[in-house]
Amino acid sequence: MNLFKPESFEDVSIDMEATSTVEQHKEQPAKDFFCEYWVNGRVALQLAHDMVKNPIVKLIIKCCLFLGDGINERVCSK
Repeated sequence: MNLFKPESFEDVSIDMEATSTVEQHKEQPAKDFFCEYWVNGRVALQLAHDMVKNPIVKLIIKCCLFLGDGINERVCSK
């Protein structure tokens, strides 16, 4: 088992009714905007990972990437 890349995200609770707190999308379904923006967000996180030197920060960013990919797979797959 890879601690930083779980085999599945079945045990990760996702609130499918959550609303966005981002000003331009306030009170609208968060999942819709996550699915719309994840590809660009993923690219930005990967670039940040490539740029930083601190291994702890790199690990945190990598965890965010795995989490985002897992949410994307569960919420955005059609």
